[in-house]
Amino acid sequence: MSASAAAGAAVPLLGGGGTAQAAGARGTDGRAAGARGTVTHRGIRPDDPDGRAPLGTPRRGFRYEMSYNASDLSSPWKNEEDHSPDAAATLDLLEREYGPGAHLTQLYFYLWEYATTDIPQSALDNIEKVFAGLRRKKYAAVLRFVYDDGVREGRRYTVQHIQRHIAQLAPLVRRNRDVVAVWQAGFLGAWGEWHGSYYQHENYPEAVTEIMTTLVDALPPGMHTQVRYAEKRNMIQNEAILDRVGFHNDYMTLGEGEWDYYVPANPQWKTYLDVTTDRMVDGEMPWDKGQSEDPYAWSKVIPGVPTARRLQTLRYDSLSIVHNATVTVPAWRTTDMTEAEAREALLPVSDGYFRDRSGKAVPRSQFEYLRDHLGYRVEVREARHTLAGGRLDAEVDVVNRGFAPPKHPRPVRLVLLDAEGRTVASADTGADWRKWRPQGRAETTDDHGEPPVSTVRGTLTLPEVPAGTYRLGLALPDPDFDGAHLAVRCANATVAWVDGVNVVAEVRVGGRG
Repeated sequence: MSASAAAGAAVPLLGGGGTAQAAGARGTDGRAAGARGTVTHRGIRPDDPDGRAPLGTPRRGFRYEMSYNASDLSSPWKNEEDHSPDAAATLDLLEREYGPGAHLTQLYFYLWEYATTDIPQSALDNIEKVFAGLRRKKYAAVLRFVYDDGVREGRRYTVQHIQRHIAQLAPLVRRNRDVVAVWQAGFLGAWGEWHGSYYQHENYPEAVTEIMTTLVDALPPGMHTQVRYAEKRNMIQNEAILDRVGFHNDYMTLGEGEWDYYVPANPQWKTYLDVTTDRMVDGEMPWDKGQSEDPYAWSKVIPGVPTARRLQTLRYDSLSIVHNATVTVPAWRTTDMTEAEAREALLPVSDGYFRDRSGKAVPRSQFEYLRDHLGYRVEVREARHTLAGGRLDAEVDVVNRGFAPPKHPRPVRLVLLDAEGRTVASADTGADWRKWRPQGRAETTDDHGEPPVSTVRGTLTLPEVPAGTYRLGLALPDPDFDGAHLAVRCANATVAWVDGVNVVAEVRVGGRG
């Protein structure tokens, strides 16, 4: 089923493999005398239409990287000289250079000139222009503001300077929160990684607490921030903000590299396990030697299956495909991964993912598997409904076959659409989709069986409508912004996608005609 299915199109309910059972009698009261139905659904198989295409679900998955000097929208780096001040054009370039499949980008803004002054309005306007480019491309940012570039002498900013800048930037981020997935802590040290700042604020719990409290207080509702090191997070003395503070691992090598601390041998491993359960997690590999002459460059292939196990264990939401792009990422693209390998590695196996419609085994590339399972991956399993006396009671069973639970709050609604895709009835279910848990962590003693089934329940009160066939849908919209690209699409071939609604069943409504 094409990702471009539009509202109002005549979209079939069952895309090939779903099964429906219904019973009931048509009434004459403009609604129904009684009807019951059950529809079972299946996942996306490789030989389905668009079965190997990325599922563009928001705020999770692979990402690119782009950097701007806020003063003039030039890039601070020689290898980004071809990047444009027009962020949409830069994203077009990144898609060509690194291949499609990402809907996120790391976005650095360097504030070197303004480290000890206010950020001028011209620079704030430049930042807003970049956000507008992301919006045109339907991307979201893993956002970081930085003073020190690791090349020039570190700037002499204070806690008060950082707090002032957060106050200036907060309204801008709030206005553009539809294109910001996470606002990383940043600011301190080289590249905003919290090491090597001039005054070493990152080593003082009082300074860390002040900065992080100011940042979390500035975050839009539901948004998280991230720090690189568990030791720095542990310095935060304000426990009230910790539920919004996750991690970013900026040197993922599965423990072979000196600067990858996200490993079982690290004394902070339990902290990483605990925090990543429900806070946002981002990662990147080192640059490889084809990309960088830096001494920390890494040119050994980081193997795909162990990578998947680590990403799943630490509940990663996003990962760069710009880093190690001439060594590891090409290996992932050309190396097969089978269902047997995934199961042996205690990794999630999405329904039908490694099987064609005849049941024959079909390998996927490691790249595909990682792309499709980073973050959440919601599958509908079954939908049930009972219609009587203008009341539609519905239940929808879902499972999460991704690496991580959803981490941003959003409404969970049941809706009824007419043949043109218009909503004729809707009900907020009150369900918290962040509780749709994935299966146990691969590198722990968790239960590694199937992920738990969650059931969404709701009742829709139907207005008097013409007789006909209507469509019951599960909607997971953005809480603040309209748009199908900001809603969550379920990973099913048998679920039609109609203007941001996952259609899970047909309902025959009787009427006077």
